[in-house]
Amino acid sequence: MREPLNISINWKENMQFTATNDKTDYEVAIDVPFESEGGKKEGTTPKHLFLEAIAGCTGQIIIMFLKKMRAGLPTNFKIDITGKLTEDHPMYFKNIAITYYIDGDIDKNKMIKIIEKSETEYCGLTYTVGKLATIDTNIIFNGEKVS
Repeated sequence: MREPLNISINWKENMQFTATNDKTDYEVAIDVPFESEGGKKEGTTPKHLFLEAIAGCTGQIIIMFLKKMRAGLPTNFKIDITGKLTEDHPMYFKNIAITYYIDGDIDKNKMIKIIEKSETEYCGLTYTVGKLATIDTNIIFNGEKVS
């Protein structure tokens, strides 16, 4: 079993927190966007951070596989995620739509396979979320929707 991952959040004031972890020196600001709730818009919300983590996880796996396969790197690579929450508390994600925008001289079928493997086998976040919510995947490759 791998060693556990550890994080800490420290309360600053109102609804602002700073998150740190045991692997990097980087701090992440967490806040809410509503002044009525004490927010100052000085950080990302926890649910947005969750979606950002999913995009970062699958994106890094994709780049790792492209490098390992010597398949070339994209000239442009962007991931958009939309998460749909339930209406009632606890509001959780019931559907997550992931759209990959990839441009470059990369074999289309390899790219599709790498994205599928990233989501279902290698990115632990998409794997975990897929057990609890539906994940819809869209791939826009060199301006053409391929999946």
